[in-house]
Order: sequence, then C-alpha cells, then structure tokens
Amino acid sequence: MSIMGAVSAAYLSNMYGASAAGKTKKEETSGGQEKVEPGTTGEFVKKYREKAKSPVEEYKTKHPEDAAHVEKQVKAGEAIRRKNGVQDVSTEDMTMEEYKRYFYALLDTIPCDPSRVNDQTMISITDAGWEQMKQDPDYEAWILGYFVEDRSVRNPFYGWGGNTGMFITEHFGASIEEHHGEGFTKTDTKKTKKDDEESWWSMRHKRMKKYLKEQAVLAQKREQSREKAAQQEYIRQQYESSVRLHSFLTEGVRGEQSLLPDTESAKPSVPLLYDGMMDLFSTIRSKG
Repeated sequence: MSIMGAVSAAYLSNMYGASAAGKTKKEETSGGQEKVEPGTTGEFVKKYREKAKSPVEEYKTKHPEDAAHVEKQVKAGEAIRRKNGVQDVSTEDMTMEEYKRYFYALLDTIPCDPSRVNDQTMISITDAGWEQMKQDPDYEAWILGYFVEDRSVRNPFYGWGGNTGMFITEHFGASIEEHHGEGFTKTDTKKTKKDDEESWWSMRHKRMKKYLKEQAVLAQKREQSREKAAQQEYIRQQYESSVRLHSFLTEGVRGEQSLLPDTESAKPSVPLLYDGMMDLFSTIRSKG
C-alpha cells in the first residue's frame, strides 16, 4: 500500500472504525431473515432499495450481457469497504464535504499495479453523481470496484520506453451510462508539445516570410511612386522653363515692336520688305 493509502486507511479507522465496531453484529429474526441493525449500512441499503431502484440494477437490466461484470465490480467495491472496516458505516447523515473526504480516503487505499505508479488520474464527478453515490451504496461500490479493476491492469509498455506513465481522466455522473474515461501517455504529450513547438516555429517562419514579401511589394510601390513623382516634377520644371522662355521671347518681340512707328502706313508690307532685301543683296554682289 502506498503512503497515501496508509494515511487514508488510518483516517478511516480513526473516523469510522470505532463506530463500525459496535455495528457489525447481525441477528436473525424468528423467521430466519437477517435482522438489520439500525444506523448501519445494511439498514441504509435496505431503505434505499425500498424507495428507489439503483442505477446499478437498472444498468444490469438494460445490459444483461454486462450484468456479471458489473456485479463483480460492485463486490470488489464492497471488499474495499470491508478491508477498511467501514462496511457498516452509513453515509446518510454525512454532509457532502464529509462524504467526499470519506470516499476519497477509500479510493486512496486501492493499490495500483507497479507499472502504473507514474500515472496521474483526474476524477470528475457531477453534483448529481455525488448525491447518487452518497445515497446509493451499490453505486458507490461500483465506482470503487471500477478503480480496483482499472488500477490492477498492467501497463504493457512499462520498461519499454513507457515508464513515464499516463494522464487519465475519469468522469462520473448519476448513472453507469454517464461514465467515460480517456487516457494518453505522457510520452505522446511531450511529443505533441514538441510538435506544437515545431508547428509554432513553422507558422512563425511562414508569417515572417509573408510579412517580408508584403514589405518588399510595398517598398517597390513606394519606389515607383517616388519615380513617378520625380518624373512629374521634372516635367513641371521643364514646362515652367518653357513658359518662362516663351514669356521672355514674347516680351522681347513686343519691346522691339514698340520702337516702330505706331501707324499702319509706316509698316512696310511683306512684299516691300522682300524686295528691299533682294535689292540690298544685289547691290552687295555687284560691288563685290
């Protein structure tokens, strides 16, 4: 038995051993039927069975093929109560907190196979499940018997790299049908964690690659925008230079025109100017 189991056994003995010791005698009535002592588990079970049908019996009725197995689990749970000397302790008058301490103390006395010492089990019981266990000793015995059976199973991979144990979750409700459990090795968990880390780095690399690609596209667009702006600025400056040159030339012509007589008669016609220029060239040629 583990240290926790020994402590729990001592707790049960101190809390319920003395009261149970005086309630273990059973007498028979004149009709040969067993007489149930008041205040014992036997009386509690009898009263419960008279007013309600246990979910254990309901399950065996619905699933006759599993009835023998379920009954074996119930008997194993009852054996745990007897081993700890609390087979005649009634839970009827316990508060729920007292009952939970009582149940977990019983549970801690159930040994594990040596290959299961590294297992970690998380037990979840609904409020309705606790109520059912507290008022129905058969259902409580079935749950205890389930763990007797479960903890006795050897881990076939122990010693072959499976020494890290398992994470196990067990969920119980107010009926056998509501029970479900899952288990997975801690080795798989570490592998999964490593895979998750690799996946995280892979995703981070992809995100960074995508980010750099987006930044390169944005940089290219910014460069194109700068080139376009520079080109537009150059065109603008060229246009302004052309305008200034045109303005300068236009103003110069206007200045020269202002020196000529401001009369229509004084303006030589184009043919006259042409003739005059031709005469001038002819004179220069003859002198030469």
